[in-house]
Amino acid sequence: MKVMLVNPSYISHEYSGWRRAVGVSPPLGLAYIGAVLEKNACEVTILDANAEGLSIQDTVKKVVNSSSEVIGITSMTTMMPLIYEISKDIKKESSKMIVVGGPHVTFMPEQTLKECRYIDVIVRGEGEITMLELVKNITNLAKVKGITYRSDNGKIITNPVRDPIKNLEEIPYPARHLLPIDLYKPSPVYDIGFSGREYATMMTSRGCPFKCTYCSSTRFWGVLRLRSPEDVVAEIEYLVEKYGTRNIKVLDDTLTVSKSRIEKICDLIIEKELDVKWNCYSHVNVITESIAKKMKASGCHGILFGVESGNQAILNRANKKHTLYHARTAIKITKKCGITAVVSFMIGLPGDNYKTVNQTIDFAIELSPDIVMFCMTTPFPGTELYDEALEKGWIKEDYGWDAMSIHGSTKFRNDELTSEDIEKLYLIAKRKYYLRTAYILQQLKNIARNPRELKKNIMGALYLFS
Repeated sequence: MKVMLVNPSYISHEYSGWRRAVGVSPPLGLAYIGAVLEKNACEVTILDANAEGLSIQDTVKKVVNSSSEVIGITSMTTMMPLIYEISKDIKKESSKMIVVGGPHVTFMPEQTLKECRYIDVIVRGEGEITMLELVKNITNLAKVKGITYRSDNGKIITNPVRDPIKNLEEIPYPARHLLPIDLYKPSPVYDIGFSGREYATMMTSRGCPFKCTYCSSTRFWGVLRLRSPEDVVAEIEYLVEKYGTRNIKVLDDTLTVSKSRIEKICDLIIEKELDVKWNCYSHVNVITESIAKKMKASGCHGILFGVESGNQAILNRANKKHTLYHARTAIKITKKCGITAVVSFMIGLPGDNYKTVNQTIDFAIELSPDIVMFCMTTPFPGTELYDEALEKGWIKEDYGWDAMSIHGSTKFRNDELTSEDIEKLYLIAKRKYYLRTAYILQQLKNIARNPRELKKNIMGALYLFS
């Protein structure tokens, strides 16, 4: 069976302004699926239209002209109109089976098939084993767990749920050889001069023990599963030896969730003398000074924390499971240990008003992390926030998936703020934080100490303000 996996060109679709400042990361999920299919004698190609900067027309042309019988497309919510258009154009010129997977369609499978009659199958949740069984049972989809599909007579059928993969180490490493490796680059937030083969992404776990109301990770991945430190570091060694990787972005929701595990990973990196820089995401209440020091010694150069609000009542309502004290402590420790502290905040969370948003801006200034990422609150399908927003009329079901942008414009509102208020406060937050004299002087000092920071700051500024 010949399968083509497609990552649509979402950067040109979703971003305005200075697009060269936007990072381009490999579609790791497709690479995992590709690895499992290849291991089981399937002929697989990956078309990363995003990395190649392909138009819709060029993407469709490459798909139609391929000999692949099954086309698997990855999706995010804002990409859905783009995927609908691509699917329609593919079907105009071929009879290839179109399969779509990813977080959005996992939570909206039947609605997706109703909205786009050109999509044949939805893969719900983890895609590796489901896609393998799908291609093995292409003429008998009733046998495949974890899919929703359109039968020959047009009826939409939802098969039973597939259990999460228990042992992640049974999955082969992502098939990075199928990707245009030389085209990838980190975002300006973490840009320290590495790109192409020197830059890679990886996942060491799936799932998250926290259940923030605006995040679908727990529902998508199910139970938290961790790879062993030995297996994690073995993949890092592989990346270094095979591709010359020097900079790694770890995509886990919370890499530091297990103290003993992160310490062991760091110890092994140090023991094996692996010359890599890496960054990750962490919850603020699991960072200690001893862990941060060990992370720094093993090459960690950046940690992103989702603090989200400077008002404790708003945090509690979002089920953040941390306090303002936890945030202060984590950022102080991170900066003290010489690790770049990146903090995200959300504007317009349930309960937010002008007063609480200004408290959030003031808290960001008080914390004074190296980088702040302000986002407009967006209720994505699969989250508690989405369910609440529909129930309370904060969003409408038919207002368009491409309107769900955390950095563009929004149609979301809460009981206190209109969508226009949220957009206005989002812009105010960025200006108040980044146009402060203290922040500008801090960055000039950093550039004086390390001239390589100049390009990073210019690109980061272009990204944030365009």
